[in-house]
Amino acid sequence: MRTLILSFLKKDSDKHQKILKNLEAAAVAKGHIVDVKDAKLDKETIRLSFYEYIAIVVPANPFSGKKIPALLPEILATAGSVSGKKGCALIVRSGLFSQKFCNTVMKKMEKEGMLVDYFEIIRNPDHATYVGKKIG
Repeated sequence: MRTLILSFLKKDSDKHQKILKNLEAAAVAKGHIVDVKDAKLDKETIRLSFYEYIAIVVPANPFSGKKIPALLPEILATAGSVSGKKGCALIVRSGLFSQKFCNTVMKKMEKEGMLVDYFEIIRNPDHATYVGKKIG
């Protein structure tokens, strides 16, 4: 399955980069063709129409469960058709509001027409390996 891991994680964080690497490795081991795109750097070139499955990886906002990155709804609305595509919301744990933040991200994905079939709060890079096996 052609899969996109759309990352909103920080490039300068070792933890975030290990999580991304483990997610990708586990999904590839399962037999998927995986592309990893950084939402901030690749926002002009992302075309979601090419992918059968879209995994959105976002760090939780430690102070609020409602404030999602401004790029997320913009990319979902303008980067091609996502209506009817399967996807998952993967939230990197930070602070007390990770679950509420996950619900907010899933609602935004579903509002654009995506079918969210999996969600998870990622605790650490080792947990990301387990989560990556469930992508797709």
